[in-house]
Amino acid sequence: MKKLLQLVILAIVVGWLVNRFGGDDDTSPVQSTATNSETNVSTAVSVPKACGNGGRVVDDIVAVTGEYEPRATPEQDGAKIKNVKASEALGKTHYHQIDSSTTVRRLCDHGNWTEVRIVTPEWLTHVQGWVPTKVLRVIERTAAGGRVYVEDDFFWDDDTSKFKPEIVAVVNQIAREHDGCSTIDTGTVAKSPSRSKPGDPVFFVTCGSSQPFNVWFRPGDAKKTFKPVAAISQGDAVLACEKAAKAAATHPSTVDFSRFLDVAYSARPVGRVSLDSTFTAKNAFNFELKYRIRCLFDGSTLIESQIVESD
Repeated sequence: MKKLLQLVILAIVVGWLVNRFGGDDDTSPVQSTATNSETNVSTAVSVPKACGNGGRVVDDIVAVTGEYEPRATPEQDGAKIKNVKASEALGKTHYHQIDSSTTVRRLCDHGNWTEVRIVTPEWLTHVQGWVPTKVLRVIERTAAGGRVYVEDDFFWDDDTSKFKPEIVAVVNQIAREHDGCSTIDTGTVAKSPSRSKPGDPVFFVTCGSSQPFNVWFRPGDAKKTFKPVAAISQGDAVLACEKAAKAAATHPSTVDFSRFLDVAYSARPVGRVSLDSTFTAKNAFNFELKYRIRCLFDGSTLIESQIVESD
């Protein structure tokens, strides 16, 4: 009887142990699976989208080194992208080209070849094609996000190549300081034939896209400020333009300048002003003629005046 009681007690203990530890064993795999699933989610890496035939989708804007005619397919023998308008206008087949004055958006990275679309100049944004990846380069940026121009961004001729470091430094100074020069056409940098003098070369670069304008500079102007100045008022512009007309006239005392009726005043936010008007004056033969005059101002400074005989 005593042995039977011991067996009953032993059976109860064994049953309790099985229920206790067997239950934990049943739930352990579920807990483990959940833990592994959470780990997989937290360490998942997004896979780049595919493009082309084994390419990788990209979306950034880069610069161009040298020049190249985009292809319709990623191969040197691929068909070039025809410039329809130029071909029709010139009567000869021309193809679209990217160069150091161009920026492009990368669309598909295919190793040695990249599909791109032109970003600037803005009138060519419809042009898209394949180019060798090696002709593309990253655009350097300032801490504020502005573009940093380098020598490869320019076209260099006999006049400008003598001052490469100086011109690059000045153009970057213009880009940093002038509100209207967040976009600069580096392909326009050239020596000014009208403002340059022997031993004193003057260059210019075109800023802006919708309303382009030129900024003139000397090679040593890197430390000069290029912040735009306030535009001259219409009244002051009229007086300065009248003075220019008298200075150009054969008989200054005969100048009769139109200060109101024929005046057209146009000011830009960057401080540039143009003023058009008319005047009459006697010529060398004492005949009174009518002239048209246009005066251009940078701030309060008259930078150019053009006079033509009126019809």
